[in-house]
Amino acid sequence: MSPDDPLPPLVLRCRPGFFVLYAASSILLLAGGTACLAGLDPDRSRAWLTTVAPPILLALGAATAYFVGRYCLARLILDDEGFRLIGPLGRCRVSWGSVVRWERRRQRGGPATLRILHGPDRRLLTIPLIYEESARLEEGLEQGRFPRD
Repeated sequence: MSPDDPLPPLVLRCRPGFFVLYAASSILLLAGGTACLAGLDPDRSRAWLTTVAPPILLALGAATAYFVGRYCLARLILDDEGFRLIGPLGRCRVSWGSVVRWERRRQRGGPATLRILHGPDRRLLTIPLIYEESARLEEGLEQGRFPRD
């Protein structure tokens, strides 16, 4: 294969451990918020379980469910032109040449993320590194093209 031949796209999927962790967390938070809202606790001395806890648990559950839909169910596709994040809750396409700046950020209590500034309007895209072989995206950003060894 010559260097000018286009390579097939590289499709990166979410690691199963992250998917199970975030999906289970979402379900448990939403179920806990619903149970508190329904007042299933027989001990009435803990009134905060029916007043304060439900909106907090439901909001956290909804945010986690959004994360699952936006990132865990999405595919990260790298090709010669750039990369795409395609999932049920959004699509984003970034060409290698449109990347202005990028950085890797460590997150306390979660996976590291890539923050990518791209395009003429300098849009910010954040991608959690929950994908198999996500280091390939970092290599591509460093090289400014599809990652090659």
